[in-house]
Amino acid sequence: MRFYLFLIVFLCNCQVSWYHTRVSPGSDTELPISQGPNLLNEPGTSCFFSIMKFQESGSINESGQGNVSFIDSQFIENIRTNLKLKNTNVRHIKQIHNIPKSWPYIKELESFRTNKSFERFKEIQNMNADPQDKKTLLKYAEIIDADTFLYTDDLSLLFHQIENCDTYYNLYYTKREKDHHNLVLFLVSLGIIPTVNYENHYFAVFKRKSLEIKPTITTYKFGYRRLLSWLLLPTFNFFNEVENYNKDYRFVDHTKDQFLAALENKNSQPLPIKRLNPVYGDVLGGSYTSDSDLFKTQIPVDKRYAVIRDGKKNVSFFDPIHGLFKIQAINVNEKIHSDIITDGIEKTLRTFITTNLIDKIKKTYPRSGIIHEIYTPEYRDGTYTFTLEIAKPEPGKDEFKKEYFVFSCFKSQSQIYILSRSLPNETGLDVLPKLAETSILDFYPQVQFQSKYIEPKPLDLDVATNDGKKRNTNDNDDEDEDDDDEEEEGEELAGGGGGGGGAGAEIDLGGLFSLLKERAYIPRGKMDIKPGRFKFNNARFNAPKFNTGSKFHIKPGRTKNFSSPAKWRK
Repeated sequence: MRFYLFLIVFLCNCQVSWYHTRVSPGSDTELPISQGPNLLNEPGTSCFFSIMKFQESGSINESGQGNVSFIDSQFIENIRTNLKLKNTNVRHIKQIHNIPKSWPYIKELESFRTNKSFERFKEIQNMNADPQDKKTLLKYAEIIDADTFLYTDDLSLLFHQIENCDTYYNLYYTKREKDHHNLVLFLVSLGIIPTVNYENHYFAVFKRKSLEIKPTITTYKFGYRRLLSWLLLPTFNFFNEVENYNKDYRFVDHTKDQFLAALENKNSQPLPIKRLNPVYGDVLGGSYTSDSDLFKTQIPVDKRYAVIRDGKKNVSFFDPIHGLFKIQAINVNEKIHSDIITDGIEKTLRTFITTNLIDKIKKTYPRSGIIHEIYTPEYRDGTYTFTLEIAKPEPGKDEFKKEYFVFSCFKSQSQIYILSRSLPNETGLDVLPKLAETSILDFYPQVQFQSKYIEPKPLDLDVATNDGKKRNTNDNDDEDEDDDDEEEEGEELAGGGGGGGGAGAEIDLGGLFSLLKERAYIPRGKMDIKPGRFKFNNARFNAPKFNTGSKFHIKPGRTKNFSSPAKWRK
């Protein structure tokens, strides 16, 4: 039996494989991508479209996949931001169609077609509307912005003219092909007669100029070919270019990266495999699911250049173009529950943030602090949002470099959720508050919060050790373990102390401190970024320690290439 198993494994190394990429510019003729047209070099304003179907909150199909043929919005957002770096005017247009004409709150949806702010949620709560309709309004208030258009008809009207758009782009994923040739003869001949398996994925770009009716269609094909036979024994896998894809990194995900690279630069070479390897959570396609199952999110950065750091209940994403995004879920304890009863949710959240976040940051950067804050009781039953200014001393100078981050937190069942993201450093202080609100409200709809009820535990007795520090008497309590079990230079901030901290309530700032201490280097030619090219001390993302006993639960394959950025280029 072992001999036959050895033969099968050995046969798998007797193969030749290669990638197959082609483009068809409006005809059946297939050309190499380098010979195809450059679709994105048009003058004026380019408009890319995301199309979604209107679904009322609580409807049967609300959680369904919906328009699976349309490219996801994060893909288009990556194109938009990358083209802006080339000084190209780009708009991301969202179109919501099939709104029932009889739905009574269409005018309210139209009123949301402005820059996002928390004021719209106050307006919804003050309305005398059915609770289910309010949920629908709240759902679309998170999505609709100034570049969103609403339609009561089907898709037929989506190609009408839109003001200030010179070129229109609609991107689609059209089909998948997968097959084997000569598989029966290959088995009958015991591997002598070659077998070929292939897989193709097709993407289409609909492009039309303003005032034109008929679009031009360009089709991109990304695939691979794999030839297997005993006759290829002398190759010993030296000519095997195609990766062995699996459920954690599917070939269709790689083709989307290739498609994006081909649109940006038709002469680009096939991208190397770039996996995001979380230690605790799971990445599938463009989404991340936390290990604790407390939240699920679309990956809000460009995966081709991104790094990730995660724990059991938190995750940080970073790329040099979009910046830092962080999500954290914190289990609250009896102290926080009692503070909410006595002081209210607003004061509790403010005190919790001050004690566990602001005071800790000021120990490292004393001139830092909150420059703008707002509490919105109408949004998620009480949301505290603030803009944090961090003043970093310049080495060898009496000057400070200021960096800005927006944070937003709210309580849901037994968790406090904290969302944060970096803001452009060159933003003026006069427009920073509005930019912070818009930026964090753009982040919220990408996250699905899955809070749970946990029976609150009494505060554990803390025992003082000889060095004056405190430790929990129950070292085996999984609920009170920190997400990363690391204690490096204050990057993991325990939530002890007055006002709403305590065991089980901890804020992790590892990603933020890593970004501040080891700022990424972006090449001068910002579009000439390659995976691993920007300098980032990935070790500061708390690579797992394997001598931590039972506290670190290793998932198979989750630590591959985790702390070696050089391997990303393979």
